Amino acid sequence: MANPTTNFGWVMPTSSSLVTNLPADFNTFGQAVDTSMSELLGGTTGQVLSKTSATNMDFTWVTPTDQTPLTTKGDLFTFTTVDARLAVGTNNYVLGANSAQATGLAWQTSPQSIMTTKGDILAATAANTPDRLAVGTNGQTLVADSTASTGLKWATPTSGGMTLLATTTLTGGSVTISSLSGYKQLVFVFRGARVASNSYMEIRLNGDSGNNYTYQEFKCVNTTLSAPGGGLALTTSKIGYIGDSATTTNLLNGSLVVYAADQTSGVSFVANTGFNDGTGNTATIVNGRYFNTAVISSIQIFAGASTFSSGTLLTYGVN
Repeated sequence: MANPTTNFGWVMPTSSSLVTNLPADFNTFGQAVDTSMSELLGGTTGQVLSKTSATNMDFTWVTPTDQTPLTTKGDLFTFTTVDARLAVGTNNYVLGANSAQATGLAWQTSPQSIMTTKGDILAATAANTPDRLAVGTNGQTLVADSTASTGLKWATPTSGGMTLLATTTLTGGSVTISSLSGYKQLVFVFRGARVASNSYMEIRLNGDSGNNYTYQEFKCVNTTLSAPGGGLALTTSKIGYIGDSATTTNLLNGSLVVYAADQTSGVSFVANTGFNDGTGNTATIVNGRYFNTAVISSIQIFAGASTFSSGTLLTYGVN
């Protein structure tokens, strides 16, 4: 009985003892096997076998920590000093780094989670702290206010304040500017306007194509003043003469002011324009009236019988 196994050292019967000592030898061998394998006994469902020490055949059954933390739909598996569970956050929240938390992570508000109404905007109350600024009322503008939590507020423009409402490229036969209601006056500034062929610029307010416009024109070319022109009960009103010169210094510049734009009747307007078409300096002043029944909400600028080749239109509202 002196035939140990290589790995475990179990004493096994030798060939010379198979006859005389076989029962006792097998008993000794079986006990050695039983003792060596005893560490593998036990354990419960779901447990795994783990080394207890560096000693051979030294094991224990343990519950795996990488499976038990998660309990709820949406939970995340993370780490503190050991494996840990991060519970699912509130709907529409986002996951962000947060060194103050045990896991280094935290669910936090997102733009989607705090926006509730059409027109809301996102602003900060502090570093990395977004908040919702509710939409203001029609006609209000956004201004800085250090006393507000976000540093911003909606405010009604003071009387006489001018607000840029639109910047429009002049192109095609006409352009339309909408959403103009709520202002006492409307100011339109023409910069570098030109048409394909000499023509008059015309306007139409609120899309009204009825015979509700009247105007009077004063036109001067170089030193010659043309006889006053104009018209009554028209479907559009002229506001100035415009040329087709390609020279950048000779493009039309001017303005159109619509008065009492917030009134439902009695709207009047004045246009001042000037240009040089290569043959002479031209200045035009037009006074007009529109017999309206509603506040002014839109304007259409026509290139007359031509089309716009260039130019920009700036639209301002005045209160």
